[in-house]
Amino acid sequence: MTGPRYKRETTTVRIPRQRHAWGRRQTPIVLVVPEQPTLGQRLVAALGRAAWKRRRAALPLLVAVTGFAATAIVHAAAPWTWLPLAVGAATLPAWLVWVQRRRPGTDSRIRTWRYALAAVVLTAGAWAAASVAVGPTTGLLPLLWLALAIAIPLVRRSLRRSTATAYVHEPSDIPQPAEKEYDS
Repeated sequence: MTGPRYKRETTTVRIPRQRHAWGRRQTPIVLVVPEQPTLGQRLVAALGRAAWKRRRAALPLLVAVTGFAATAIVHAAAPWTWLPLAVGAATLPAWLVWVQRRRPGTDSRIRTWRYALAAVVLTAGAWAAASVAVGPTTGLLPLLWLALAIAIPLVRRSLRRSTATAYVHEPSDIPQPAEKEYDS
């Protein structure tokens, strides 16, 4: 490490010239003191760095909190909008059937992704429609929201892990360049 991660500010303190009893002037004393960040500043910087490093992992939680707040606002402003949300969530099984007929997924990974996506969006859409209709803090809706907020990153991680390991074992379809022989 070459230096600190933060720019150090310095404070220069000048002590005025002092007259001696004999009338002779002395050279001024200059103190340069580097300012250290306070404990609170260090804590905020550490939390900011940690949040920045994990920003992709925190995205599902941010979406969940934003969705909770948005449904509360929409419930207060226009509670009748639950009907289009419910229709949108109900059309997801029809989309899944259409996609399976139009482009059948012979690979199990494709079907897994489609079913997982359909299940998550159907559940989240049903929750959003119910939350807009009756309010996000009514009955068991907060528990369903919490279950979705916990399940989405887990499902995402397991799907990414299963597809990543599946690609390791398959032979590559990309032609590899032939090795060159050198005469020595």
